[in-house]
Amino acid sequence: MQRRAFLAGSIGAAAAGLAGCRPRLGDDRRRILVLGGTNFVGPAIVERALARGHSVTLFNRGITRPHLFPSIEKLRGDRSRGSEELGSLGTTRRWDAVIDVWPEESGLVDRTAQLLANRTDYYFFVSSISVYRNFRPVGIAESDDLRLDMPGTYGGEKALAEGVLEAALPGRHGIARCHAIVGPRDDGTALHYWLRRLAEEEKVLAPGSGADAVQYVDVRDAAQWIVDCVERGRLGAHNLCGPAQELSLRGFLQEVRDGIGSRAQLSWIDRDFLREQGIQSFTDMPFWVPEDEDPGFYRISSNKAVSAGMRYRPLRETVEAAWNWYRSHFFKDTAFPSGGMGISREREVMVLDAWDAHRPR
Repeated sequence: MQRRAFLAGSIGAAAAGLAGCRPRLGDDRRRILVLGGTNFVGPAIVERALARGHSVTLFNRGITRPHLFPSIEKLRGDRSRGSEELGSLGTTRRWDAVIDVWPEESGLVDRTAQLLANRTDYYFFVSSISVYRNFRPVGIAESDDLRLDMPGTYGGEKALAEGVLEAALPGRHGIARCHAIVGPRDDGTALHYWLRRLAEEEKVLAPGSGADAVQYVDVRDAAQWIVDCVERGRLGAHNLCGPAQELSLRGFLQEVRDGIGSRAQLSWIDRDFLREQGIQSFTDMPFWVPEDEDPGFYRISSNKAVSAGMRYRPLRETVEAAWNWYRSHFFKDTAFPSGGMGISREREVMVLDAWDAHRPR
């Protein structure tokens, strides 16, 4: 997905104003309905909820990894096909909390929110930082403007969904606005591009000066936060944009390299030269957004969540877990899917050679 498309979208500032927490719901097990639960973020949430002793029910199509979690209850239905597909959720059954993992259409959230509003105490939605209107300012906070004019786009639909929850469950919902989520079961190509490239132990094209910022969140940290929100009834929107301390692209790539035990050489190439070569930020060079484009994109404030208890594990742990998953599962002995982020090795070598010829001796 191109960064401009990722940035597009958003409405619903009302949800961002809901700070603070409801009183704790007590130490009893929660009955949690997870909508989805078998792809990437979902399994991490289910694993965390089960580890905390909660009772989990899954509602999904039964298509993606249906073999996961064989011992828990699974209800089937496809929200994208209309409200009649929600029949397995029943009409009177209650859950203490609902966790809606990753729909990209606000209408899907609307259907389940309307159906379950009177049958749950709390509804949690996994949103995205793409709901924000402007990524020029540094330190974007939850109260900043959301884009109101982009329905039908990824960010716009996420923001519309936030507004849906405010209307259906006022004062009874939580939202995580996540930056790039990475870690085990990650089926995206952004972090995997760098894992794969740096594992080759060759000269690797690194964009810019290395000073540009990077943000991400480990899927396990996001899951821990989400389940904690359920337990505490934590209200409103929180940015999940780690790490706790600002991280440069140079530090990020060096940690990725060291985390997989690589000896690859990072060759940092001037951003203007890369533009002359037709190399695009973000899509061609994952996690790279130059300071002169959108300086706030990787400098979003996570202070609200950190103050409320959010903790980010060291990048090394994230890299090692993602690398182990990469080697044993998703991309093992396969090429990247078409349309993924990054550039081919052939194109990379061409740019590296052009840079070597361009630089003064």
